[in-house]
Amino acid sequence: MIKPLKVVKIAGILALAAALSGCVRQDARVTLELFTINPGEGQTITYGRRSADLTNDSPDPDTVARGLLVSGCTPAILHSTSWRWEKNGTLVLTYLAFSEDPNCLVSEPSSLPWNELLPPQSTDPQKPRPDEIRERDVLSHGIRHLTFLVRYSQDRRIADALSTESREFFLSMCGQLAGRFETAREFADCSHNEDQSEGTAP
Repeated sequence: MIKPLKVVKIAGILALAAALSGCVRQDARVTLELFTINPGEGQTITYGRRSADLTNDSPDPDTVARGLLVSGCTPAILHSTSWRWEKNGTLVLTYLAFSEDPNCLVSEPSSLPWNELLPPQSTDPQKPRPDEIRERDVLSHGIRHLTFLVRYSQDRRIADALSTESREFFLSMCGQLAGRFETAREFADCSHNEDQSEGTAP
């Protein structure tokens, strides 16, 4: 299961992961991955991925994430969205950078349709982690995380950092975070947005 990132310092993350799973070795590797995402055409997103090794005496992960941005890129949002343990013993911290600026993308970006932004599923009540976590699963989780903040964060700072077009992009994302108790509210919001969209279509 992809976990929301609550601890900033790497030592604290390792300790937390070890306490929860018992899987982290003393020589475990820590990696930071950064997804840079842009709204694409025809209900798609365009994204690139970069990574850095945080295992040995790394600076604050926020600083590392900013250092992975393409030169000259100033994203509207840079946010830590999850951490996960991989079967080779690596602990991965995931950040998302959202921008409408095409200069923020890597040289060979990938595209993904909105309808493929689905979270990984695990229906075994005794096995919380899915058998496989793909790149698109991590990306989907991060986008849904940002969508939740755009919609429901009370201080509105993340929503206010976006243009009207970018806010509409996130309002078009339907789905909920794991553990949410307001599922009905979220689907009602999505249905309302879809009805409005259909009503304004030519």
